[in-house]
Amino acid sequence: VINKFNICYDPSSKCIVFPVRDKYGRLKFLTRRSIEGKEFYIDRGSDKSDIYALDKVLAEKDHRTVYVTESQINCLTLWTWGYKAIALFGAGTTKDQMDTLNSTDILHYVLCYDPDPAGQKGESRFKSMINKHAFVDVVHLPKGKDVNDLTKDEFNVLLGEKCCII
Repeated sequence: VINKFNICYDPSSKCIVFPVRDKYGRLKFLTRRSIEGKEFYIDRGSDKSDIYALDKVLAEKDHRTVYVTESQINCLTLWTWGYKAIALFGAGTTKDQMDTLNSTDILHYVLCYDPDPAGQKGESRFKSMINKHAFVDVVHLPKGKDVNDLTKDEFNVLLGEKCCII
């Protein structure tokens, strides 16, 4: 996953660096996450329509089902477990991001937002703005847990309880 997504470490900022590409694979900007805290940094030039890992999803032969997260870490955790995922840079899904997703042929979204008020609001916004031809399921994560706080087995139990994967 590290190689697939070209993730690296920047010792000067003590951050993990995540390249963000548009849906065609062109580099748009970089995001960083501090290894000393949970702070995320987004480079100038970021675009409200950008979606982390959408280029990788669309490059896959079968991308009918896509998992949606708020952060790159949660997205990459899902990729590690074999699930195609994207990250929206927080729960505040933008109209531009939804326009980008609505221009794809993705049929099924599984929302894996953080279990907090912002995540709930983001889920509602996503569901109200996605094309009507797409199916949307929600994985309800345990309170205080993100995807990356779970084991693959714990996540799979939640999938079995909460949604119907096609």
